[in-house]
Amino acid sequence: MTIGFNIKRLRSQKGITQGELADRSNLGLNMVSKLERDATDPKLSSLYKLMNALECSADDLITDENKSSFQGKMNRLFKRASQLPEDEKEVLMKLIDKYCNAVVYELMLENNRKDG
Repeated sequence: MTIGFNIKRLRSQKGITQGELADRSNLGLNMVSKLERDATDPKLSSLYKLMNALECSADDLITDENKSSFQGKMNRLFKRASQLPEDEKEVLMKLIDKYCNAVVYELMLENNRKDG
């Protein structure tokens, strides 16, 4: 994943157009388009403008999720999940809990089969 991909993903998650991002960041539509297409690399000042406009961290913009550690991926997922509505957070927590319980139960059964 590239900075351009991350910019487009974050923009889409916010439900804003390239034009709206250009307005919010004072970068210009042409620049936003070039950045999303990886036709140019952003200056540090542009990264700060994007971080403010997208309300995200530098990590959100520059991290290649394909090269991230498991913990890094989980941190980003939980950060995204924290922005969900409360009822959706509850559903997600129950889903994670049930999955973890199922895995523990499966491991216990597997160990019993080996011991028995």
